[in-house]
Amino acid sequence: GLPFFRFIATAPPPSSDRALTLNTMMLTMLVGTPALRAGTALRMSADVSAGPVLTPRKDGIRRTLSTTGSPVPVGGGPPPDELGWFDGEALGSCVVKRFTDEMAGERWMMWYSGRSGQIEADAPTSYGLGGSGCVGHAISKDGLVWERLAGDEVGGSCLGPNDESWWCFDTKHVSVGDVNVLSSQVVQNNMGLYWMYFFGGDANEVEGGGGVGEAMSIGVALSNDGIHWGRVEGEHSSGAVLEPNEGQLFVGWPQVIQIGSDPERWRMYFHALNTKTKRYEIGIASSPDGMTWSHGGVCLGPGPPGSFDEGGVSARCVVADPAQVGHWIMFYEARDAAGRRTIGQARSTNGETWKRREQPVFEPGTGGWDGEAVGQPWLVPLDDGAAMLYYLAEGKEGSGLGVACSDGADWTNWTCIDPDGPLQVQ
Repeated sequence: GLPFFRFIATAPPPSSDRALTLNTMMLTMLVGTPALRAGTALRMSADVSAGPVLTPRKDGIRRTLSTTGSPVPVGGGPPPDELGWFDGEALGSCVVKRFTDEMAGERWMMWYSGRSGQIEADAPTSYGLGGSGCVGHAISKDGLVWERLAGDEVGGSCLGPNDESWWCFDTKHVSVGDVNVLSSQVVQNNMGLYWMYFFGGDANEVEGGGGVGEAMSIGVALSNDGIHWGRVEGEHSSGAVLEPNEGQLFVGWPQVIQIGSDPERWRMYFHALNTKTKRYEIGIASSPDGMTWSHGGVCLGPGPPGSFDEGGVSARCVVADPAQVGHWIMFYEARDAAGRRTIGQARSTNGETWKRREQPVFEPGTGGWDGEAVGQPWLVPLDDGAAMLYYLAEGKEGSGLGVACSDGADWTNWTCIDPDGPLQVQ
């Protein structure tokens, strides 16, 4: 696998390394290849209860990548031990990306959080952390049919809790926030690298009565192939690149956008729990290199009394507005006063100040697998103006990841894709 990185965020890179460049002829992130191919007979359901894309799974055979850098999975084997795969009990956040490769064609990649018996029983379940434990990887040719791959870490994950540095912030549990192919002046290599922004907690109890593993911070890991990862030490003593400010219990669920290259300008969105109000807020941070981050305050707080998001705003996905250059759209998990979770939408002209819609754009179904809550959205725009919305849902049968498609360019009207059609999980 990839060696354990020890670059300090504030230190210059070794002179022997060459500048990180992206071979755009060989690997290009797409912003517009159709996920729904001509001739694919999708059965659509107006009810959100159509069914999940992924559900927890302890058993079964999973293939792996033969060598670092290989995009082709090989072999196949059972779980590494009697505890089963790392995602056998619950799922959490997900990140979905589409790539095109000259040799392999279109590729979809998903990184998702999961939990099973490998994670100790006292790991946190509140604050949306029931599925936080390890990070796994799945691949697809169209975004609908997914195959989970076996990684080299605990339970077949590709990133597990840190078992090499006891003092670090992520020794108890980890979850994925964002994954991108990026270049930076700090990390130098002659090949393009995947950057994962993740979050996690340690085994310490939180001051003031909080539980073990709840005081989370944000870290970075790098990979050549998206499945073999090496952590990068941040500037904080815990190894994190961003820690909570005073008045925040944690920072988590990061999403990072590189908004400038000369000079480099990076923006991070995350959410935190305000220890005074006990509500979630979406924060913003800035960086000159993707490694050293400065808090920038709250960019979206809870809604007014009586609103669908008065209980807090949390996990989100920010994308460029395809209709207006320089504008942004945010999909975010919202909670009302009773704790009911839905997905809201907000818009911005600069990515820093936001105006929210008065009503949610996506709600729980009438029953079944997603009848209790929907949240942790991830949006994948398509070239025809439509988009795919991946989300975490909870219901009577536990947690699962679902997907919906927009009504063309109307990103406020969503229809779930029925997995009894072509949607399959292996």
